[in-house]
Amino acid sequence: MPNSNSLTTTYNILVTGSMGQLGSEIKELSSNYNYNFFFTTRDDIDITSKDSIKEFCQTNSINVIINCAAYTAVDKAESDMENADLVNRKAVKKLSIVAKELNIKLIHISTDYVFDGKNFKPYVEEFQTNPQSVYGKTKLDGENEIRDINPLNSIIIRTSWVYSYYGNNFVKTMLRLGKEKEELGVIFDQVGT
Repeated sequence: MPNSNSLTTTYNILVTGSMGQLGSEIKELSSNYNYNFFFTTRDDIDITSKDSIKEFCQTNSINVIINCAAYTAVDKAESDMENADLVNRKAVKKLSIVAKELNIKLIHISTDYVFDGKNFKPYVEEFQTNPQSVYGKTKLDGENEIRDINPLNSIIIRTSWVYSYYGNNFVKTMLRLGKEKEELGVIFDQVGT
């Protein structure tokens, strides 16, 4: 985001999924910027409801939505396809529709799980997608909803290997296991972007 000193307009930014790893980091960093942030959880706004999203955005004059909300339990998604699809595709569709109707910039956080992982070099946007899991498929379906509904006023950011002080992640798991075990075994043939 631009330096807050260079802004003449006040931006009202909705951040969904504010209790997650990425949303928590954005929340912590938000004090460095002269924007009005609205950090929400599922208790504040139902992103599966177009009416709920639209009402929140109109009431708070939202200019930008940063969608950090996601169903991220990769293994659990295999047996909980309905909820993974609800959050990762259907909710994204609703956010896209409202963003288009109200001329709001949508920044959507996606994942490298939209790829099959068979490439042994970093992925770029132009590479063919081929998700191998329900999680990856629902995230790609969400991306496609954005492309179909509001491609000119949306940004899709594909992340991988996210880690932070907040939430569960590989780094925190390794630090914890390092204290608990004498020896650790980890995969070494997986390439991330």
